[in-house]
Amino acid sequence: MKTLLTAAAFALSLSGAAYAQNMFALMGDSQDEGISVIIIQPLTATADGYVAIYDHHRGEIGRLLGVAAIQEGANLETRVQVGRAVHNDIIALLFAGDDFTDTSKAVDSVEIDIDD
Repeated sequence: MKTLLTAAAFALSLSGAAYAQNMFALMGDSQDEGISVIIIQPLTATADGYVAIYDHHRGEIGRLLGVAAIQEGANLETRVQVGRAVHNDIIALLFAGDDFTDTSKAVDSVEIDIDD
């Protein structure tokens, strides 16, 4: 019986790994104008990495505003310090790994409207 339970637990752990994804969970639609800390609600990552906040105007990714490290697995809340008050829409990019400077390597993204 002990062997059966151990095998079942092992199978469950493998099935969980198969469903691991790099993704932002559902977030609020917007953040308030003038804030300097962007709060990203739950996300999951298959490896340690980063959430990077970039300016996002007319569908174009602009300059990097701030970055925060994330851990492999579930991250309930990630706070990204952007250094100055944000007044324009932004985009959060999720990176699994060390490089957050090449936006084409982002594994997920979410556009964030800034309400005035």
